[in-house]
Amino acid sequence: MRNLKNKLSNLDLVIFDLDGTLIDSNGTHNNLDIELVHFIGENKSPEEILHERDEVIKNNKTGDIYLNYCNYLSTKYNSNLSGEEILQYRRDLLKKTSKDIKYKPDADKMIKYLKSKNIKLALATVSRKGTIDIYINENENIKNKCNIKDYFDLILTKDDVTLKKPNPEVYNKIIEKFQIKDLSKCIVIEDSLTGVLAAKNAKLDVIVMYDKYSDKDRDRINELADYTVSNFKELIDLFEEARKT
Repeated sequence: MRNLKNKLSNLDLVIFDLDGTLIDSNGTHNNLDIELVHFIGENKSPEEILHERDEVIKNNKTGDIYLNYCNYLSTKYNSNLSGEEILQYRRDLLKKTSKDIKYKPDADKMIKYLKSKNIKLALATVSRKGTIDIYINENENIKNKCNIKDYFDLILTKDDVTLKKPNPEVYNKIIEKFQIKDLSKCIVIEDSLTGVLAAKNAKLDVIVMYDKYSDKDRDRINELADYTVSNFKELIDLFEEARKT
């Protein structure tokens, strides 16, 4: 891995992933998907449910990935509910829980620090626009601490792209929007293997922010990452050191 401080001293744009990177939401999504399978009448273990979900989602490249997954559940478990009905149940659950999700420690300070240095910020998330709207308008933890809409110059959600990560579409769109000619002046902060792959496929350097829910892919993530950090305090300190030199 190269010297991160050198990279941080000359940036025009930082692109953040959201789930698992800026906000502590991956555990919430896992719990939702466990409850979803139990709701349709299957009493599998959490480990089995999450493994099956990850395999199904990994093999779906286009369309509404979660609708594809819910259609799979409906068919496999002979549910009386359609895939659309199962998906709506999940969205209703997510709407409730999205109001309680919090920033990771010091993530809000990281955002404000970068903004104070006149670095442009973009968000590249697989969350739906409706979920982002909840974070902006209804989640007191997020909107009062560091409201996304006030700090990010561009927000792209799953509704803005055709292909999901690891396809680089979302990152390519952001680069095009900001008319970044020199990719060395841009960096991505991600937590998951699919996110890292998406950024690397867009030929962007990636800082991996540690998230325990990505530990199953840790070796591969570390192999691909340009830089790794444990938390946002560490990253803020590195930024401050880089800008002193």
